[in-house]
Amino acid sequence: MEPIRIAWQSSKAVHKFPAYRRALEEHAQKVMSPGTTIAMRGVQYEPPNLDYKCFDFLNNLQLLESVVGAEREGFDAVAVGCFFDPILEELREAVDIPVVSIAETSMHTACMLGRRFSVMTHGETLGPKYIAGLVERYGLEKYAAPLVNFDVPFQMLEDAMAGRPDECYELTRAAAEQAVAGGAEVLIMGCGLLNLIAMRNGWYRFAGAPVLDTTACLLKTAEMMVTMRRVSNVEVSRVGHYKKPPRKQLEEAYARFGLLQSEQKRNAA
Repeated sequence: MEPIRIAWQSSKAVHKFPAYRRALEEHAQKVMSPGTTIAMRGVQYEPPNLDYKCFDFLNNLQLLESVVGAEREGFDAVAVGCFFDPILEELREAVDIPVVSIAETSMHTACMLGRRFSVMTHGETLGPKYIAGLVERYGLEKYAAPLVNFDVPFQMLEDAMAGRPDECYELTRAAAEQAVAGGAEVLIMGCGLLNLIAMRNGWYRFAGAPVLDTTACLLKTAEMMVTMRRVSNVEVSRVGHYKKPPRKQLEEAYARFGLLQSEQKRNAA
């Protein structure tokens, strides 16, 4: 089978965080099949604070442009590594390659590992503004234990990435114990960076409950979707919810909103 190329799409300006990029690439090498490669993509301009939906809205045009560009560059799948699952439905409308996202894949996988899961987020707005809505959207309310929000400063995450994880561990452990006390049987780190810190440092269980490796879960799901598309012609349904707009309308809309201009310039050259 031909090699698989996966575009990891972040909603952050990942070119500013080389340590995150290295950690993701190192972990991906451990979980992906031989011949599968990953390329990390981000956004060029980052709003002041993605904890708020108005800024998230402004950011999402860049995600659409990047994912459409990834398909045109020959990637086989897109793995959206943001726990907001930003514009996931819109992306599936716009492209034909598989698009999978970290929250959806993690929550559904967690349901195969235990009866109830809890998402742990390091920010007071993320749970009520984003995660609770995703649980409802995916129809998983009866499988979700209470969400747990705990404050982990970004500097602490950077310290943990740099090999000083003790403070981050103590906060994460306390949050995990709270989640298990609330009924969680499976723990989900509601942040890709925090998940990589957990996996790098061997934080595989808290209070007896397994910590789901959301990074691996997302990448393996993307691989699976590509394999099924190649072998069994399984693709996103174009009947009903994900019906795709006519190509001419898409191209006109991209041009009107100034998307994909760099590609258009290359083609014209």
